[in-house]
Amino acid sequence: MPHNHDTLNDPAVAPELRLRALESFLIENGHIEPPVLSALISAFGNRIDPDASPAMAIGGRPDESPAQVGAAAMLAIPRDSLGPVFRENWEGLAFALALALADRGTFTWAEWAEVFGQEIKDAHADGDGHYYGCWVATLEQIVADKGLAARAG
Repeated sequence: MPHNHDTLNDPAVAPELRLRALESFLIENGHIEPPVLSALISAFGNRIDPDASPAMAIGGRPDESPAQVGAAAMLAIPRDSLGPVFRENWEGLAFALALALADRGTFTWAEWAEVFGQEIKDAHADGDGHYYGCWVATLEQIVADKGLAARAG
């Protein structure tokens, strides 16, 4: 499925704006409980490191399945000795939304790996390899695939 990773002109801003809209939608429609999301954001919101980057180049080999790429990329999440770290607050929000949806049973982590891996492969082919941009695209796709909302773009 072709993806439009150029939703807005500034690719560094586009994932954050899409994520904020998705957050509002999920809360307003009861797909995420605000106290659960607030607790997750509190846990990860201050985990900012401007130099954080994935522990590997994402993209995978052409012969790797999306699930293999996704699983490897999940293990490459930027972290320090205390856990995940993020370059910007919105990246922590993407992480928190994924945890909240998974905790609710919206998807399994095996499903996440499959969709995440495909998003990474597509983004890599398009020359767009922002790690958390792929998280946002994965959240959007899973929300659409699970019938929670139609995916824009």
